[in-house]
Amino acid sequence: MQKLTLLLFLSILACTGIRAQDRVLKGKVLDADNKSPLALVSVRVIGENSSQMTANDGTFSISVKGKPILVLSYTGYKTQSINIAESQTTLDVLLQRETGALDEVVVIGYGKQQKKDVTSAISSISGKELKELPVTNINAALQARIPGMQVTNAGHQPGAGTNVRIRGINTITQGTGPIYVVDGVVVTYDLREINPNDVESIDVLKDASAAAIYGSRAAEGVVIITTKKAGSGRTTINYDGYYGIQKMIKTYDFVDNIDDYVNLRRQGLSDEDPVAWPMGPGIDTLLFNGDERRNMAAGKWTDWVGMVTQTAPQQSHTLSISNGVGKNKLYLSGNYLNQDGIIKGSSFTRYSVKVNVESEINAKLKMGVNSNFSHIKNDVTSNEVFYNAVTISPLMSAYDSLGNPSANFDPSSGNLLFNNPVTLTQSPVRNTDDRFLGNVFGEYKIIKGLTFRSSFGLDVYKNQRFEYYPRTTSTGFAKKGIARIQNFGWRDYLWENTLAYSFTPSANHVFDLLAGATYQQRRQEWNYEEASGFPTDDLTYKNMSLASNRDNISSDYFNWSVASLLGRVIYKFRNRYIINGTIRRDGSSRFGSDNKYGYFPSVSAAWRVIEEPFMGLKLRSVITDFKIRAGYGVVGNQEIPIDAIYTRMNPAAYPFTGTTPQTTGFQLGTGTQGNPALKWESQNQFNAGFDLAFMKSRVRLTFDYYDKNINDLLLNNPLAPSQGFDSKWINISQMNTRGIDIGLKLHLIQNQNFDWQMDLNWSKFKSKVTELLPGVDSLSPWLKVGEAPNSLIVDYVYDGLYQKGDDFSLDSNARPGDVRVKDLDGNGKINQYDRTIVGRTVPKGWGGIWSYWRYKQFAMTIFANYTYGHDIANKAYQDYLYYSSKTATRTIKDGLNYWTPDNTNTDVPRPNQFGRSLRALQSGTSSFMVQKGDFIRIRNITLSYDLPSKLLSKAKINSLRTYVQVTEPFLFTKYKGVDPEIGVGQYDVYPRYRTFLFGMQLSF
Repeated sequence: MQKLTLLLFLSILACTGIRAQDRVLKGKVLDADNKSPLALVSVRVIGENSSQMTANDGTFSISVKGKPILVLSYTGYKTQSINIAESQTTLDVLLQRETGALDEVVVIGYGKQQKKDVTSAISSISGKELKELPVTNINAALQARIPGMQVTNAGHQPGAGTNVRIRGINTITQGTGPIYVVDGVVVTYDLREINPNDVESIDVLKDASAAAIYGSRAAEGVVIITTKKAGSGRTTINYDGYYGIQKMIKTYDFVDNIDDYVNLRRQGLSDEDPVAWPMGPGIDTLLFNGDERRNMAAGKWTDWVGMVTQTAPQQSHTLSISNGVGKNKLYLSGNYLNQDGIIKGSSFTRYSVKVNVESEINAKLKMGVNSNFSHIKNDVTSNEVFYNAVTISPLMSAYDSLGNPSANFDPSSGNLLFNNPVTLTQSPVRNTDDRFLGNVFGEYKIIKGLTFRSSFGLDVYKNQRFEYYPRTTSTGFAKKGIARIQNFGWRDYLWENTLAYSFTPSANHVFDLLAGATYQQRRQEWNYEEASGFPTDDLTYKNMSLASNRDNISSDYFNWSVASLLGRVIYKFRNRYIINGTIRRDGSSRFGSDNKYGYFPSVSAAWRVIEEPFMGLKLRSVITDFKIRAGYGVVGNQEIPIDAIYTRMNPAAYPFTGTTPQTTGFQLGTGTQGNPALKWESQNQFNAGFDLAFMKSRVRLTFDYYDKNINDLLLNNPLAPSQGFDSKWINISQMNTRGIDIGLKLHLIQNQNFDWQMDLNWSKFKSKVTELLPGVDSLSPWLKVGEAPNSLIVDYVYDGLYQKGDDFSLDSNARPGDVRVKDLDGNGKINQYDRTIVGRTVPKGWGGIWSYWRYKQFAMTIFANYTYGHDIANKAYQDYLYYSSKTATRTIKDGLNYWTPDNTNTDVPRPNQFGRSLRALQSGTSSFMVQKGDFIRIRNITLSYDLPSKLLSKAKINSLRTYVQVTEPFLFTKYKGVDPEIGVGQYDVYPRYRTFLFGMQLSF
């Protein structure tokens, strides 16, 4: 009996072992259309660590047990989930292509919609595409990627922001740009606190029919950012990091040898009076100080640029964990980013943590938390650092005899001659930012199709700024050191409640209804203190009590709120006729009681022509998708100062008795006069377009035309002195902006070993003021009816150089070799009436080109952007070309081709120490400085390699991608300045740089 029992036990144990034993599942993955094998398809088992990529012939072999669920995914194809039978050992899979990405979900504001059903102008970009450029700011990665969206750098200093414009000029005041909605929380300003690796997708609402659901703040567009959340399945860990170096791109080519530099300065003084100051070494004591003469004799040349610049490292590391098993889903990530500036002393460091949690409490209730916390340290050097480095005499010494940065004093006045740029690099402005951005939400399914959602959002921001100017700088010299500290911050609260109802009464009718109420409030504070007279510069701002003077103590405080009601109806008939109507009512504390509320309606429709019966099989074999869209909506702009409707009261004191003591109180401020009649700036926009895909969605075209009429423009209008106030905010006139956006996506080649994709976009717009004040067609040289506001370059018309024998009646003091300008009004003299429009800064078009190639495991990406048809006022080029100690002490090499009696075929006037050859330029400039800003820039080139799955499976690694990248490798332009993408003045404030980096993306 014991033997029988033992035998039975062993049999059961053996059966159990066999049942639980792993088996090998072999399969092959093919394209469903052409039956070609697909390589690099991800094959994974839900709930297990088993995962791999298909081989070049599309085959895979994976260990499974029991009845697993297999998930197969590949870019450009629909993800498939397959139930595997308990005894199954072979599998053939046909992957279906994404039909022009029609099934993609687009965020439309307080909801989502399939891309094929979208009726408005919305452009999207994925987080994967966003990561192609190593940037500290999400907006910078969007540059030239979204049709109709212009993104320009506010500077190249680490941590510098961006300027964003969506669909042309939308206001005279040029507000803060679009609003951003991060996981449902409405925020403003650059989002450098958010790690681009945490972004799942970005949807840009460009036209009013899409943006009207955000009402009073949507005049400049809406950018909706959705961050990553855990997907269903096992826990995954991802690492994304890179390390690189930044090298300065060469700026202006200055004269770089002692002989040319010395002779140019001698020529400039001798030109003033050749008899008193004959050309030669005899005038050196007048031109050069003792330090310069000593270095001149020793042949010593100071490379100021080399003193203040460096090859700077840049690195970023992101580690994320995603757990989607069960009813609780968690996404957690941490990021460390550090960018040293190519100018010494400048840097940007960010630490950020993101936590997104979703929990299904039961079948009806879901709750979650989206949160992002960041801490930023940003050291910003003075704009003088690089400008001084390229303009200070290279014959001056950078260090004194004790090895300290030199402080060169004027013997006659005792003041500093210049700020030593080396000293300035040692005293950067220090900024620290802390920002928490997040929300808590709950969703409850009341009945089938009816969902209530409540969300409470919070945006808490704090900035601290620390400055110290030692006595070796011009700012701190007279006061023996100056320290400044300021604190700035806000707290935004946003409470939103929405009720969404989706129902289908029949096969031909689909309804989506939305109603909601929101309330947002901001409390903002600022305080500032300044002190001077420190016993030493060693402690900088760290002990303000040591200062002998309290120069300034200031503070400010305000709050504002917006209360809103909103609604939306989406109706779809027979899957081909779609109507979307929205309305929002906003009440804002920024406006007076008579105009506190604004209404922002919109309606849009789409006709899915591809679904019509007359689109027969023959047409459908060519055309994959065809949809026509049209929409009209109203959005607003409230970007005016919080107190624009009020007249400020300022502290005051007056001796009413005629003697002290004075009586303290308040009096009306004479700055801005309040205007309680202010009202919303409203924008009425019409949009029409189409989406077309053909050749099995290998070619996808999007076209949009828009026409915007903007009424009741907000303007801070200067007042006459008799008014008693400097200015007053008013609603004036109107303007019009119309334009075209085109996007083209091409999947040119796709087979087992080779893949080629391209994205191209092109945009243009024309803005003009259509009406100003009654009977007034111009309020300034830059604000005229018929022209785009703040886009004109107004100056004298350059007419070459005077030559011997010319008529000098316009300028009796002129000499051959002087600059000449045109007398446009013909009155025989040059005055302000001879100034005219000599350039326009609005481009005629811009866009981007993205191209991707893959050969087996190797891939290459090239991205370029371009802009054309605009002008830039490049005053720096003129100043550096024309030698005059009034404008610059350094000259570019082209300036050596200056006018002489033997060299008359030139545009470079005679060098003159006092700028006499520029006497015709009453404003200091002319159309000579206006240059075409057309350019094509290669933004980045990336070469990557995906390690084969066979090598990774043994280490239980899902994927490993390594890449090398160079950013800003090439620029093609005839523009003579430093950077055609900035263009304002073009002085060397912070040079552009090129980055070389190595990166790795790992998942397991």
